[in-house]
Amino acid sequence: MKNKTIKFLTFGLAAFLVSCSNSTEPVVEESQGPIYRGPYHIEFLACNAGPDYSSENAQRMLAEWKDLDHSEDLRWAGVHAPEGDNNRFDNGWWELEWTSKEAADQAWASENPEFIAWAQKYESVISCDGEGRYPWTFYLPRPSDSFGPVEAEDGYYASAYLACSFNEGYGRQDLRATVVEYNTYLDGANDVGGYYFGVYFPEFDADDDFLWLNAHSSFDGMAAGNADWEMNGKEMQAKFDEISTCRTPDLYNSWMLRSVNEEEGES
Repeated sequence: MKNKTIKFLTFGLAAFLVSCSNSTEPVVEESQGPIYRGPYHIEFLACNAGPDYSSENAQRMLAEWKDLDHSEDLRWAGVHAPEGDNNRFDNGWWELEWTSKEAADQAWASENPEFIAWAQKYESVISCDGEGRYPWTFYLPRPSDSFGPVEAEDGYYASAYLACSFNEGYGRQDLRATVVEYNTYLDGANDVGGYYFGVYFPEFDADDDFLWLNAHSSFDGMAAGNADWEMNGKEMQAKFDEISTCRTPDLYNSWMLRSVNEEEGES
């Protein structure tokens, strides 16, 4: 595990992960998933607290990570810490967005003394499985600031991930069509604060067909949005239920650590 941890942290990862709100805009085909921006190559890595973990040590670790010289191909990075006791996983997650799979593979195959030194310094705070990372394709179906800013100044936001499977006879094109209807629904919905959503498709042998992300500025905002959905979204929910079946959402305290826009630079 020690070698895995160092190899993982060498490429600018840090603690426990979403969205790709300020990223580049790859060219897409009409046959692909629900699109506003995408597809993006995403990697999720499972992370666990080490013997020297504390909130202070983790914050110090992340602050030093942000000051490192990152690869230009690393467009976005974030961490997720589980919220509550009902998640399927008790570990945290690190999410990375790369310009391409090839760029990610090249970064993982390289070595950087600065990152190695940083990783060794904090290897007892958090350990992450770099060799067991999970690849996904991500789509952002509408602008992430449609309902105002989501991430706070420190990068914090509340996230919910739903693992879903297509019902018999349905597939990605049906999801795309339903997402178009969902965007229309959102255009007429009540204002419940910052919110955006995203769709991930696995690039590995996964138990589920896709992962749905709901990102809110806070859990209070998430609760307000859910309450409004329960009251006004029944017809739209029925359309999703027709094409897919989703598990109970996993909740996370999430932080955006890095976001790069071609025109605006890093944030």
